[in-house]
Amino acid sequence: MENGEKDYKKLYEEALLTLSEKEEIISDQQFELDKLRRHLFGFRSEKRTNNVGDDQLGLFELGTTKSVQEELSGSITLAEKPAAKKRAKGTGRMSLPEELRREEVVIEPSESTEGCTRIGEEVTEVLEVVPASFYVKRYVRPKYARPNGEGIIIGTLPDRVIEKGIPSESVIAQMTVDKYVYGMPLHRQIDKYTKMGVRIPASSASDWIMRGWDHLRPLWELLRLIVVSQKYLQVDETPIKVLDRDHKNGIHQGYMWLYHAPVNRLVLFDYRKGRDQSGPKEMLADFRGIIQTDGYTVYDSLYGNHPDIHLTFCMAHARRKFVDAVKDDEEHANYVLDEIGKLYLLEAKMRDEGIDWQQRTALRKEHAESVLENLGRWLEEKQYSYRPKSPMGQAIAYANKRWAGLSAYVLHGRMEIDNNLVENAVRPLAVGRKAYLFTGSHQAAEMTAAMYSFMASCKKNKINEFDWLKDVFERIQSHKQKDLYQLLPSNWEEYRPK
Repeated sequence: MENGEKDYKKLYEEALLTLSEKEEIISDQQFELDKLRRHLFGFRSEKRTNNVGDDQLGLFELGTTKSVQEELSGSITLAEKPAAKKRAKGTGRMSLPEELRREEVVIEPSESTEGCTRIGEEVTEVLEVVPASFYVKRYVRPKYARPNGEGIIIGTLPDRVIEKGIPSESVIAQMTVDKYVYGMPLHRQIDKYTKMGVRIPASSASDWIMRGWDHLRPLWELLRLIVVSQKYLQVDETPIKVLDRDHKNGIHQGYMWLYHAPVNRLVLFDYRKGRDQSGPKEMLADFRGIIQTDGYTVYDSLYGNHPDIHLTFCMAHARRKFVDAVKDDEEHANYVLDEIGKLYLLEAKMRDEGIDWQQRTALRKEHAESVLENLGRWLEEKQYSYRPKSPMGQAIAYANKRWAGLSAYVLHGRMEIDNNLVENAVRPLAVGRKAYLFTGSHQAAEMTAAMYSFMASCKKNKINEFDWLKDVFERIQSHKQKDLYQLLPSNWEEYRPK
């Protein structure tokens, strides 16, 4: 009887253990399902709602708890949020830019104004648009015969992207910008141009952009050398599909590796056929300095113990893990999010105040360093308090393992708290992927990388992509090699013709 009771208890305990394991598996799968549902149908924003207390605000809102405001107010002038004013009826009209050309249309009354005195006028401004149109530029070069039969004199044509070709530099620049800034595939551009009265064969349009790229190669090589010679880089990668006849499905999954130099405001896209370490290993072979990444294991395997490279990480990725873990442990997840919120509040205040990097360094050491130390100790204490596969367990393990790299940004004011700047540079490529789905070949993908590099660098330097590209096309052939740096987006405004 005793043996039977023991066997029964053993079976009962095993059943309970099996049930507990199954509940854990179900819980983990439910968490993954909820993440997928949010990704497909929910809001992408990570702003938090005030569901756990009146004094818990979104991470990027300028307000925070009174204690944090008092702590920061000693060194930073806090911009008070102005009280919301009630908008008067009819005052919601947008203002039109003063620099726009004005065309006046005077509308006289239909009745006779003879004998009337003009006492004023009513002015109504409306926004008008003149659709873009093609026109033909004719270069007329008179020919002169020298006296005594010494030859002929004729003017010299300006440099052309396509010598004796039909398109001007402005046409090639516009097609390039439409594709790589606004995500408009060539077939849509061709359809648009046809409606404007000019039919461009698809093969010609593609060739024009490729010929433009040929002239930009030296500038892209210079851009690459300058970016990888920086002391601080943000690195990221994103997939891109490429047509490949040798692939079993006809489409190869390639990757764009991004290298962003925040100090020089330059972005470099580098196309690689895979996501393995060969890309960054080759590109950063001579790099010495700080690399900030999203925590992808390739970087850790390459540079985790590198004597001349300091590997740092993105706080936004660590924060995202705890946003996902709120349902698992609301109290502790929100505690971490509140602490990280203090760090982002400080960054927002310094950015709004226009503080230089030396002051940022000092203020981070004064206000952020203690928050990071306390949070680091908390992560260390809690690292074994949750199941490893639970949302909180994964969030704590991710942050605790990388905490030294996540905290390193306080050491220098030029460093960023997260990788958002380089991730923002990916957006035009993400728009393009949805529009044209894939690139035509591996060679075309390399050109695509270069074009996105230039367009993203223009955006970082707040210059018009079309103006820059048209000017570069017109000048690059006659530009001296030693002065090529003047054409880079970061230097163009200073050296452009006035």
